[in-house]
This record gives sequence, structure tokens and C-alpha cells, in this order.
Amino acid sequence: MAPGACATAIVELRAWRPWRDEAWALLDAAERQRVAQRRFADDREALAMTYALHRLFVARSLDLAPDAVNIARDAEGAPHLPGIARDGKPVRTSLSHADGVAAFALCAMGPVGIDVEAAFRATELPGIAESVCHASEWQSLSNFAEPARSRALLALWVRKEALLKAEGIGLAREMCSFRAAAGAEFILAGSARESPAACSVRLAMLDVGERWTAAVAAPREAAVECLHLQPISDATGRSAGARSL
Repeated sequence: MAPGACATAIVELRAWRPWRDEAWALLDAAERQRVAQRRFADDREALAMTYALHRLFVARSLDLAPDAVNIARDAEGAPHLPGIARDGKPVRTSLSHADGVAAFALCAMGPVGIDVEAAFRATELPGIAESVCHASEWQSLSNFAEPARSRALLALWVRKEALLKAEGIGLAREMCSFRAAAGAEFILAGSARESPAACSVRLAMLDVGERWTAAVAAPREAAVECLHLQPISDATGRSAGARSL
């Protein structure tokens, strides 16, 4: 991770299935317990792979061994990195996973939040638009025709999710109570894991292709970097390339 950067990554989980046994071995006891609680095998595999790739992403970004990365979780289930700092500043992380894709964020400049959704989810959102949109956002979206309206609503959803994650309050704050334009800046109050001083973050959409929609909330001074992490298979189907983990 470059100094002054917010590193983000998008991973298509299916591509990493040949490493699922190694992924399970990377999980700690608490992660294995959460994975085991999932009812369906596909969901268990996806969550295990998400946790493992998140640990590897943090480790490689910070030049640490994977077993040296302790990923704790608060009461809301949000990840944090106790004891890990860069230049005297705590390193913050966030993750999101949905429908076979995972997204990770890492930053040493302040709070960070990331969210990703599959693009097809856009068709499911119009029915709950009033609970997602601020009154002014609802008015703006009414000027769009479908399917542009649903895509704009999905982009708004991931921006608000990313902001709430950065703030550390989950869905305790109703989405319709605030606006979340791309590029907008927000002042976050301190939380139990953060400095008591307020922090300003900026919302940015990530370039993740047409199949997904993703956004990150990162300190306004941070340069946002986005990688698409993919394995490159050899004859055995199990080698990884330069942009992989």
C-alpha cells in the first residue's frame, strides 16, 4: 500500500475455488465459527474465501505474514486491525461481499468503508427507494427513465452503505435521512475505535466493470487505488499471477 493511499480490491470468488482448502486453513477460530453458521454450503465457501482473501490482502498490502494479521470484529461484525499501525497511525479496513464477489479496503489515514453489489440487484431496489433516498435524491431520480433509474439507485445504495461503514454505525442511521452524492465530503464523529476528533471522508464510485457496483468512503486526502485481483492458472490450474494474492 503506497503512503497516502486508500487501497481497494475487487475479487470474483469463483476464480479462487482451487484454493478453498488453503483458504480454510487461513481462518481463525472465530471466523470458522461464523462460516459454520451459514446454512448452505455455497454460502459457507463464499464467506470462508472472503475472510481468507481479506487477510491475504491486508498482509500483502502491509508486507506482513498472514498469521501476523489479527482481524477483530466489533458488535456490528465490522472488521478492525488491533495493534497494526503505519507511521504511528492505526490502519483501518473494511470489507463487503455479495453474490460471488468480495471487496476490501485498507487505509492508514483515517476511517474507511466499502460496499459492493451485483449489478442485477438494481432491479430489486425500486420497491424500497423511499427508504433509501433523501427527499432531494428521490426527486432527482424521478427524472430518470428505467433502467437508468434503478442503476442510479443501486449506486446511491452502495455509497450510503460505504459511508455508514466508515462511520462505524451500520444501519443505525436511516439511509433516507442523509444525502450521499459521489464526490461529496462528510464529517464523521469519533467512535470507540477511532480518535475522538472528527474526520472528513469523501465518497467515490469504484471502476469495477458492468457486473458490479461499488463505492468507498475514504479520508479526503487519500488517493484511492482499485485493483481487480485474479489468479492466473497454469497447467495445474493453481498458479497465481502478478496482480493476484
